[in-house]
Amino acid sequence: MRAWVLLSAVLWYLTGGGWQRNSERTEKGFIYGKPGHPVKLYVKLHHNSPILVCMDLKRTEKETVDPTYLWVGPNEKPLTGNNKINITKTGKLMVKDFLEPLSGLYTCTLSYKTVKAETQEEKVVKQRYDFMIFGKKSNRRIFPEPSIYFQP
Repeated sequence: MRAWVLLSAVLWYLTGGGWQRNSERTEKGFIYGKPGHPVKLYVKLHHNSPILVCMDLKRTEKETVDPTYLWVGPNEKPLTGNNKINITKTGKLMVKDFLEPLSGLYTCTLSYKTVKAETQEEKVVKQRYDFMIFGKKSNRRIFPEPSIYFQP
């Protein structure tokens, strides 16, 4: 029995459901990316997704010069705003009336400039953020736990 509990805890941690859960979500309900780690979340079918931010919390504390955002959907094609997909100029994404075929990997690439103070040399930096979104039919709990469990 103890081995099963330990194995469950390890699997839960390794799938991203562990101790970092609170670090991606803000009081406003925004979900921030985590460089190098996909953020996993479940959205109840026929509900709106949370607002996904193409940035991590550390980056929000720094100046970001000339940011651009490119969102790519589960079909590996760039996303554009339409009646289901809402993308803001500040890199935020929300999927309206979420359906099962919309499940999958959503990737955003943030590009911005850094400027060296001494030389005024500009450099373009790119950072990728991955969000795994799954449609969910009921209010039942899911194991292993996702990193974010969104339910309006």
